[in-house]
Amino acid sequence: MNYQIQKSINTMSPRGPIVSTHLQKTTQKYFFPYEFIEANWRLWTFIILIAAGSVALVLYPVGTTKALIDPFYSPTVLIVPIPGLFRLTCYAYRKDYHRHLFHHPLGCDNPERDEHHSQRYTGERNAIFQFENLHRYFLYAGISLLPFFYYDFYYSLIHYSTGVTLTLGSIVILSNALALTGWTLSCHAFRHLIGGNIDCYSCVPGGKGRKKIYDVQTWWNSHHEALAWISLLTIIFADLYIRAVAAGIPIDPVLLHI
Repeated sequence: MNYQIQKSINTMSPRGPIVSTHLQKTTQKYFFPYEFIEANWRLWTFIILIAAGSVALVLYPVGTTKALIDPFYSPTVLIVPIPGLFRLTCYAYRKDYHRHLFHHPLGCDNPERDEHHSQRYTGERNAIFQFENLHRYFLYAGISLLPFFYYDFYYSLIHYSTGVTLTLGSIVILSNALALTGWTLSCHAFRHLIGGNIDCYSCVPGGKGRKKIYDVQTWWNSHHEALAWISLLTIIFADLYIRAVAAGIPIDPVLLHI
């Protein structure tokens, strides 16, 4: 069921009319949201950039360089749509692209979108936007991929024939793995998984300990949006850094060799 927001003037006050807002149920359903077909330069510029970046990754691959594995070409590339969908359906990103790309959702009619009785606010109740509710399942896949990024760091340390070698590139790979871990485990769906689904902690085994873990993750979750963007930047930076090393730019000094 969709809702149309209507306003009515109930009474007058010294400052002017008092406007009340109420929701009127409508029976019209939208299978394909009109947000995807209207003129919106922000949305289509974003789509073009994503498409161009994807094509560039395919046309200009970079292999393992000086024991550095590009995060876009590690074993996770075999199932790259899964982390992509996990990121796309992330609550932090959903808030940003619904507000800044679609100009939705808002608490009232948005004149910039020319919303009226024939073009109502669809919310997230149509078939396509309901797909975003699969985010919790993409979380499980996202968690299972995290060890691969730490393996990339381990490989950069022991690839050389003798001893352990730590380079600046190893630090870049580790930083990316940590940023992805921080973003994944601060997820709202993960918060629900570890304790948000419990109504009474004193009524379940280990409730006191679970409540402490939940409180820590609650603090962590408050930084989820920042971690979402930081992890996106770190994975892009790691890709560009390794491409620069592959191009022969001397930016990967050895920091420690044991």
